[in-house]
Amino acid sequence: MKILFLAHRIPYPPNKGEKIRAFQELKFLGGRHTVDLFCFADSDEEADHREALKSFCRHIYVETRSTARIGVGAARCFLRGEPLSCGFFFSSKFRAKIQHALATTTYDAVFVFCSSMAQYLPRPVPVPVVMDFVDIDSAKWAQYARRSRPPLSWLFAREARELAWYEQEWARASSSTVVTTRREASLLSREGISGVEVVGNGVDIPPVKIDALPEEIRLLQPYVLFVGTMDYLPNVDAVEYFAKDILPLIRGHHPELKFVVVGRDPARRVRKLAHKPSIVVTGTVAAVEPYLVGATVVVAPFRIAQGIQNKLLEALAAGKPIVSTSGPAAAIGASHGEMLLVADTSQDFASAIVALLEDPKLYDRFTKGVDFVHRNFSWHENLNRLEQLLLRAAGPMPSDNEVVLNRAQAS
Repeated sequence: MKILFLAHRIPYPPNKGEKIRAFQELKFLGGRHTVDLFCFADSDEEADHREALKSFCRHIYVETRSTARIGVGAARCFLRGEPLSCGFFFSSKFRAKIQHALATTTYDAVFVFCSSMAQYLPRPVPVPVVMDFVDIDSAKWAQYARRSRPPLSWLFAREARELAWYEQEWARASSSTVVTTRREASLLSREGISGVEVVGNGVDIPPVKIDALPEEIRLLQPYVLFVGTMDYLPNVDAVEYFAKDILPLIRGHHPELKFVVVGRDPARRVRKLAHKPSIVVTGTVAAVEPYLVGATVVVAPFRIAQGIQNKLLEALAAGKPIVSTSGPAAAIGASHGEMLLVADTSQDFASAIVALLEDPKLYDRFTKGVDFVHRNFSWHENLNRLEQLLLRAAGPMPSDNEVVLNRAQAS
């Protein structure tokens, strides 16, 4: 197949959830088919990572977004009653590049990663489209609205409404619609959209031996760990909630315990938490795995959550006990008391962690998540499924003899 691959962010380096998924999809499809990649970067430095993707692509176009252009795009969409998310990734130059590619190349399918990129496709679309929504972002904006005050709550609610309509429109226009979890699929099915396909994520954690941990990590122990990009609102809200409402309850029983937050670009609200001696905010680290291996418990105290949290899969693969709120646990199909502990109040969350710290048998019960991850979150198996969806959308491929005959007739 010849595939036009559209992504809202350059899928390299694969250092956050959405970029990990896009990178794995691009690598898999690029190893089996001809792929042209068109995507955005947030800086020229990030755009330079195109070199790492050349082995997977025939052609790569990366456009660096500017702050001014983002603002203009958002204003344009606001005035037109369109989702601001589309405005954040709007570029007339990018649109011209896509139009030229579709006019000069015969693609068998267009693969759209993230709904914001669908705006670059003409209507009607001349090529079968497979749309990977990843998460249903409109549901996430609705959660933002519920946890915010005016005027932000009004703005977030508007985005949730406009984006939901836009998502539904493109789900109906696509040959195949892909999401990461059954929960995401149900959100579209509820709107009468049929045939939504679930293609989950995968996980691959390089082994790190406990005796290889750096001294600075050993000095932190014992600690509970949160991992994530720390300027992302759901992550910011989660660590604030844990630090202010849960950690004091735990330290009443275990004053030696620390809370370690690992992830790049910590927001000011997150950096302020590090003023407490019991909380460590690392910022960017060379490797997350040693912190994961050194952790006593991994926490996922999300009050805003949509889709799969890769941090849970990584913790399970590393054999770490996890305490999570119910949303992220349900997204990976993990029930309370089976692969992890679920707690939706600060008191229950603290009690679960204290129980893990004080009951070795309970602790050991939740250190065997590797098999669960291997059974349910194999990149190879999930991406094989994605490939079949693309092949089905593209329809029968012509044989080599038919291609030669068509070329001869055209000449």
